Amino acid sequence: MRKSWTAVALVVAAAIIGASLLGAQAFADDGSDGGGDKTISVTSTASVGTEPDEAVVTLGISTQDPDSATALGTNGTTVDAVVAAIEAAGVAKDDVHTTRLDLNKRTIHRRTPQEATVYVADSALEVTVRDLDTVGAVIQAGVEAGANSVRGVRFDVSDPAQARVEALDAAVQGARTKADAMAAAAGATVTGVVTIEEQGTSQPGYRAVADTAYYAGAALSAEVVAPDKIQTQVTVIVTWAIG
Repeated sequence: MRKSWTAVALVVAAAIIGASLLGAQAFADDGSDGGGDKTISVTSTASVGTEPDEAVVTLGISTQDPDSATALGTNGTTVDAVVAAIEAAGVAKDDVHTTRLDLNKRTIHRRTPQEATVYVADSALEVTVRDLDTVGAVIQAGVEAGANSVRGVRFDVSDPAQARVEALDAAVQGARTKADAMAAAAGATVTGVVTIEEQGTSQPGYRAVADTAYYAGAALSAEVVAPDKIQTQVTVIVTWAIG
């Protein structure tokens, strides 16, 4: 009987020692001993240049008449003519959109014997040109058909998502390079990723022509030249574990 009780005592003692060791390990892992996990946080920005493959042209059509219905009707007829002309110049129907139609009352020749009230109908067409070699021809066709202003030409990338992915990849790789250098200087090594946060993405279109008026019958005075690259910029903050 004494031998049996001795065996039980040994088992209980072993269990107590094991529990104590497990508790000590858990204490060290969760950082409650005051040491905590060691990390490095770095900010990295990367830019990727992509050749533009489309241009967005904004054409304005403005008409006026003492009668509001006539002003709107004339505007609509002119818009139809402009759309037909730019489609004939090679622009697909789905790439032409009306972005604005306004009708306003205006006083002209104020404080003169010719003072009168007219209604001004103002429309804007956004035209996406996918063949960059034809941008000037498309603008000229629209102007000759009745558009009386060119309100901007913007060059863009039709698939910005791909450029963003490439920029993100470069930014994270840059963050790892920074982290490796910082850890090595401190006598440590990077062991893994804790968090990654994207701070923002910038991909501005390139505006080639400022707001400039071209009048029907006038020749396009300058060649519209696309930029070599559209820059997509991404910034990330990455926290790395080190050991």
